[in-house]
This record gives sequence, structure tokens and C-alpha cells, in this order.
Amino acid sequence: MDKHELVEKIENCNSKVSALIITDLVVKQPKFIDILFEMMFKYENKKHWKAAWILDHVYTSKSELVNPYINQLISLFTQTSSSSIQRIAGKILSFHDINANVDGIFINNCVDMIISETVPVAVKVHAMQLIYNISTLYPELKVELKLIIEEHIPNNTVGFKSRAKKLLKSL
Repeated sequence: MDKHELVEKIENCNSKVSALIITDLVVKQPKFIDILFEMMFKYENKKHWKAAWILDHVYTSKSELVNPYINQLISLFTQTSSSSIQRIAGKILSFHDINANVDGIFINNCVDMIISETVPVAVKVHAMQLIYNISTLYPELKVELKLIIEEHIPNNTVGFKSRAKKLLKSL
């Protein structure tokens, strides 16, 4: 299978069964992960979120294939305007120690996501989790995260409140 065929399969993927078939192809030929990232970085492609969906399945199936792409996921999480891609990138990043790969700009972007009224709750939850994870190395972030969560918990969704309460107990 060449790049063009894979891209076509991804763009025409409309079910979980097809997604899992494509996932199996990618797992068997890990070089195809590069194509997934290429598609995700092309924001003009309206079906770029499908590449992220496949990547999520690849991560679930064989996480070690995605590990070398952590820096690209960090870039996607903060640079894309696609909440679908942010949700999946945030989910995968939340399972990794990204402390050595991020800076203050990344943390500020996560804070902006949490306080934004337009960012979907799934992205906010992952942003909260990422800041919490980073705070293990930088404990001063715990105070700031706690203040942000407490300020935004009353006017948010059940999903936000659930994760916020769990994090507050740990802070």
C-alpha cells in the first residue's frame, strides 16, 4: 500500500470497523504513522481528524509506536484549531511524562484552554491533567492550577467538575 491509498482509506473511513482495519495496517507498517501526522498537521484537509482517530486506535493497540512522536503531539495539542485533534493529542500526552519536552508557553496554552468558554470540555480536562502531571516536577504550578480549577468549576460541565474534583483531592 502506498501513501495515496492509505490517505484515501483514512478519508473514507466512516466506522469503527474500518478504523480498526486501518489501525491494523498502521501497526503492521509503522512508517504509516508519519502519514497520519502529515494529515493531522494539514488543517485545510477537512478529514484530518480521521487521522487522529486512527492514531488513537494505534496508541491503544500498540502505544510504543506512538512514543517517538510525543513532540509532534505536543505541537498539535497547542497549535491546532481542531478540537478533535486536541482531544486525542491531550489524551495520549496525559499518559506520558512530558516535563522535559514542554515549556512555559505550553503551560500557558493549557491554562488558556481551561479558562476558555469555547474550548470543548474534553480538551479542558486533558489540559488540566497535563498541568497536574507537569506540577509533579514544578510544585509551584499546583497552587495556580488549584486556583484556576476552583474559579472555573461552578460554571462548567459535569465532566469538567468530575476531573476537577479528582485533581483537587490530589493537589
